[in-house]
Amino acid sequence: MASPSSTRLDLDGNPIKPLTICMIGAGGFIGSHLCEKLMSETSHKVLALDVYSDKIKHLLEPESLPWNGRIHFHRLNIKNDSRLEGLIKMADL
Repeated sequence: MASPSSTRLDLDGNPIKPLTICMIGAGGFIGSHLCEKLMSETSHKVLALDVYSDKIKHLLEPESLPWNGRIHFHRLNIKNDSRLEGLIKMADL
């Protein structure tokens, strides 16, 4: 498992710059596990979007965790929330 502080390299040997990732469905089974991996193994930032945050609550609350400030949860329903487009535009991926 790579440390978030270690420099990750792409296939050409160039450093991978941290991305801002918009994770729609971050509170679900797959999304919550992907958020955990991103926080523990990369230096990427995550805009976590979902109706519920129960499964990623442990990633959001403790301010002493090494990824503090890299994950931001937005409670919204993607079917009828005007903020969705703006959050997607803020992200690299």
